[in-house]
Amino acid sequence: MNTGLKFEKARIREAMLAQRLDVPEELRREADAAMVNRFLHLVSFRFAEVILLYAPIKAEPNVLLCCDAALKAGKRLAFPRCHPETSTMTYGIVSSPHDLTEGAYGILEPRPDAEVYCPAPDKHDICVVPAVCFDRKGYRIGYGKGYYDRFLQSFGGTSVGFCLSRFLCDSLPRGRYDRAVDLIITEKGVFSPK
Repeated sequence: MNTGLKFEKARIREAMLAQRLDVPEELRREADAAMVNRFLHLVSFRFAEVILLYAPIKAEPNVLLCCDAALKAGKRLAFPRCHPETSTMTYGIVSSPHDLTEGAYGILEPRPDAEVYCPAPDKHDICVVPAVCFDRKGYRIGYGKGYYDRFLQSFGGTSVGFCLSRFLCDSLPRGRYDRAVDLIITEKGVFSPK
């Protein structure tokens, strides 16, 4: 990634994270509930066998709210496990978010002995991708390590981003390896950027 692009992304990341942390907790809770409700009614959710989630940090939307409904619907849950030594990420199958332990970067992740989820182009699973913010084309500012962009290259299902509408930008800087999500869910609705 060129230095100018990296600097611009870092500037946006810092500004948006500060704004996100300033959102009142009650507003965040209401928005999270609305976004999760929309997610659970997606056709992609209905046909998915595995729901790939993340453990939220830094005031990210609380996607853990969909775990109980997903399990009741017969879905399997998977969470990411980062491997900093190789700059890669795998997903581990868990029976509950309570199975997660602190891992790389202080983020909750599956234990090392968890069953590994294998992505494939023909699977109809759904991956919820975290971000600091998204743009209307589905691109995002993440945390700068590229783990999700690399993972999504081999993921054949539907990728979804949760985002408060105030953090949905018209356009964000992006590099050639950045991957757009298929759907964006805000507290105001769902849309497909493509």
